[in-house]
Amino acid sequence: MGRSGKVTKCAAAAVATAVLAATGLFALRWAARERAESLRYERQETELTVSNLAGARLRLFRAGRSPQDAVEVPDFGATHGWLPPGNYFLAVMGMGRILFYPVPLVGYRGGPDRDGTFTVTIRPSPAVSPPLPPESASEFVYIPSGCCLIGDRLNPREPHYVWLTAFFISAWEVTNAEFRQFLGDPDGYAEAQNWSEDGWRWRTAHPTSATARLAPSDAEYKRFGQPDQPVVLVTWFEANAYCRWLTRKLGNDRWIFSLPTDAEWEKAARGPDSFDYGLGMAISDAEVGLYNWKKNPDVTVTVAGVADSRSLYKPNRYGLYHASGNVAEWTQSVFRHNNQQAPYEDDDRNHDGTPGRRSVRGGSWYSATSAPLYLPYRDSFQPEHAGNDLGFRVVARMRP
Repeated sequence: MGRSGKVTKCAAAAVATAVLAATGLFALRWAARERAESLRYERQETELTVSNLAGARLRLFRAGRSPQDAVEVPDFGATHGWLPPGNYFLAVMGMGRILFYPVPLVGYRGGPDRDGTFTVTIRPSPAVSPPLPPESASEFVYIPSGCCLIGDRLNPREPHYVWLTAFFISAWEVTNAEFRQFLGDPDGYAEAQNWSEDGWRWRTAHPTSATARLAPSDAEYKRFGQPDQPVVLVTWFEANAYCRWLTRKLGNDRWIFSLPTDAEWEKAARGPDSFDYGLGMAISDAEVGLYNWKKNPDVTVTVAGVADSRSLYKPNRYGLYHASGNVAEWTQSVFRHNNQQAPYEDDDRNHDGTPGRRSVRGGSWYSATSAPLYLPYRDSFQPEHAGNDLGFRVVARMRP
């Protein structure tokens, strides 16, 4: 055999050895991946991926039964990590305000992305906030864009992920003082441009019964008519018209004001902790005092105003007061059932002219049990309905 033949055999042997080594390395890596995946399945883990476009400092927390029970997750990398089921949230700092992103995880590779991951994209905080309504004692809180989980966890077919763009929402319900400005403005309550077609038809046939019209001499003034108390006895038509008036008066082609959609309301109400009630996962005897509900109808003051709310009650981590209790709240959405097979969509249910009963959320001072205070719970009324336990709050969005 010549020298070239020996070289060829040596080269072939080297190639074979390299192939065997590569095959063995591949097998080892495959086995390691399989073991890791098996362990993730046993732990029911989902991968959290963070895209930090703002370059902000962040911390990951696991939520508990109450705001005080949240515990920081140690050794969480800045970009990703695998987590077992639970309610988590990211606290993002260094952008002029602390932003919170909910991360509710439901099981093995159960995230909302196609590959079963849960991705959070952190964008810079907005440099401006919406203008406040005239005579406002309230403020707007910011809810960043991203996924949240909505629906009743006690029904395994109902909870599902919804992605929402960023929005601002009022920390308190709209007050009598704020609504009174709408009633008194010549370009407000009496202006047809502020009303939907059906709303204007209702308006021309009915006087308002809103508590913003109560005077100090009226018998119900202390209970419902004080300036910083939430306005009640408002129909959906009136609440919608108020928001349209704000857009015309304050929007300046930059802001749109509206009632919150069903999904926006639930995301804001649950807070980044993804609670089932306004300030926790349950309402026990020890927690009853956190909420203004199950009140004696004959008490001197029935609904909590802004001043009493600041001194007697607490907001959720976003800064929202009375997500459960005080007054129930109109939403923009026509009532439709949501579940995993028919998930929530931002469709015609949120249009002003869509007929049907509008969704009402949060329970009120008049709730005889805690059931309506359960955040996934949804009531509904015809848009012409009004009650002394029913008000609303406002959402503001920047125009695209």
